[in-house]
Amino acid sequence: MADKKTSDDGAVEKTGQWVAGLAEKVMVNGVGPITGSVTWAEDRLSRRQGANYREPGDDERLSPEDMKDDIDAVVARLIKESVAAAGTQGFVTGLGGLLTAGVTIPANVAASVAINMRMAGAIAHLRGWDIGDPHVRTVAMMLAIGMSTQTVLAAFGVKVGQKIGEQMIKKIPITMIRAINKKAGTYLVAKYGTRRAAITLAKGVPILGGFVGGAVDAGATAFIGRATDKALRGDTLRAEEPK
Repeated sequence: MADKKTSDDGAVEKTGQWVAGLAEKVMVNGVGPITGSVTWAEDRLSRRQGANYREPGDDERLSPEDMKDDIDAVVARLIKESVAAAGTQGFVTGLGGLLTAGVTIPANVAASVAINMRMAGAIAHLRGWDIGDPHVRTVAMMLAIGMSTQTVLAAFGVKVGQKIGEQMIKKIPITMIRAINKKAGTYLVAKYGTRRAAITLAKGVPILGGFVGGAVDAGATAFIGRATDKALRGDTLRAEEPK
């Protein structure tokens, strides 16, 4: 019994480290055939704005609020592209094989997580959040794996109906961030650590449980994209009161 618990704890810790590392790879640098979140987001924004586009750091670049219409359109496009990728089985299978070394997460789940992480990171960037910061990446990571805004806030010690800003998030001790990463590992292992768990989830949770078939993968990606955009609009993360 003790050995089983130790084994489970090890799997959770390893998966937590894996998912945090994957968030950094995907959002900052890209992995395999997919580019990093910022590069992707800026490319799509430049296509939208044409000659009016200004790179990050340019004194003439407008704020996210002043580019709201353009950013809304680009976010919609990013979600659409991510949904298409998540629904393409060959792409998902090939990408997943690059990501799963040392963890018990199925390859198709890992690929879907990576696609959703890139999307969440891109949305966060366009909405004005600094995904170069590990604290902010943790927020985007948790949203990307399907955790609700309420769950994310609870992990940071914030009650429902309250809100937390980016600067406050960045002040959270890194030891707490590691603990939150472990919670993400627990979530992934519990939901997707075995084929049986993945299938059970797919049957029991129609929206977030679809990491088994491509069509449901795509549905989950669309849901996560919309939820992430809603959570990260403005400069605070806020969960609504339950209705």
